[in-house]
Amino acid sequence: MRLRSTAPAKLILSGEHAVVYGQPALSLALDLPTQCLVDFEYAHQPCFTLKLSDYSLEKQLDFNQAWLETQQIEQRFSQFLKNQIPINAVCQTPFDLILLCLSHFNQFHPLQPGHWQIQIQSQAWRGRGLGSSAAVILSLLRGLFCAHKINDDINDDINDSKTPNDNKNLNENNTLRRISQALECYQHGQSSGIDPATLLSKGLIRYQRHQPIVALDSSPQSFWLIDTGEPASSTGESVQQVKTDYAQHPTLWHKFADCTEKMQTAWLNQNNHAIAQTLSANQQLLEQIGVVPKPVQDFIARLKSQTAMVAKVCGAGSVRGDKAGVLLAYHPMSNSPTNPATTPNTEDQLKQFCKLAGYHLQQVNTSTKGVQCELLDA
Repeated sequence: MRLRSTAPAKLILSGEHAVVYGQPALSLALDLPTQCLVDFEYAHQPCFTLKLSDYSLEKQLDFNQAWLETQQIEQRFSQFLKNQIPINAVCQTPFDLILLCLSHFNQFHPLQPGHWQIQIQSQAWRGRGLGSSAAVILSLLRGLFCAHKINDDINDDINDSKTPNDNKNLNENNTLRRISQALECYQHGQSSGIDPATLLSKGLIRYQRHQPIVALDSSPQSFWLIDTGEPASSTGESVQQVKTDYAQHPTLWHKFADCTEKMQTAWLNQNNHAIAQTLSANQQLLEQIGVVPKPVQDFIARLKSQTAMVAKVCGAGSVRGDKAGVLLAYHPMSNSPTNPATTPNTEDQLKQFCKLAGYHLQQVNTSTKGVQCELLDA
């Protein structure tokens, strides 16, 4: 049996960090898929072959070895919860998150004994705030769900059409979201749940803890992604530092919430200038909590003064070093009915700015596919 499952990337328009403190956030699914190929065949000696194409790494181990290594990761996570080690000491290799996925799924539904070959590759920049951890988790979990035919809907999809229906069973989505959020904690320390919710819901969503997820109109907008480089601090480290410094500052988080409300209104009204203003206001708040290194702040300021484009950090940022992961760049005139795309001059300016700073540039396309799975070979 061979299955291929995919998950999109995500981009937070407003509310990063604040969502951890119960405030609303707006998050957009991007067409930068993470792909997981799952091959299964019955074998006398149950084992895993794990291939991580982006790292050019491969590992083979039997079930017992896998569960032993997972226990060691669990022990390190327990140490983190007791403040004995930092979060970045929990998952020590790129394989650790895969092993955790397999272990947690095995607790939910025992894995069929045999030879499991799992290969993962992603188009999203890793460690840049694009939800790469959630995409790996969900693409693998979705593939395992399909392979084990957990519910009748997946059974019917695979057997009848070979392309599972896009409207997944609500209970299955809830299970995927619950497991993936728990697994994200091993990577980030405290998961808000926004990444798996975005990837499972598709398009643009409003997310707030303990509130229903609201799907919003995801009309196309012309955004650019700018990669400033991998942050020196992980998402978990940045979240922990912000918690230490600002967890007891409710007024600050209410300002983030106000930004999100204004962004939602501007988005739904297709008010491009209001979108730009809100993105700038959100960026100023991120600078206030210390997750935007000075070189990135300077880049954003120059970009705005010389091109009229606005930019903001769209992930956890960084509390160390001079890189902040991904920026979202936006020009308020790029989406007007009379000017549907950035002018060549503006685009050339942006490319030149990024080249001088040593940053990579990429256009953004919204994803409406969510987490999917298809049977390639029975």
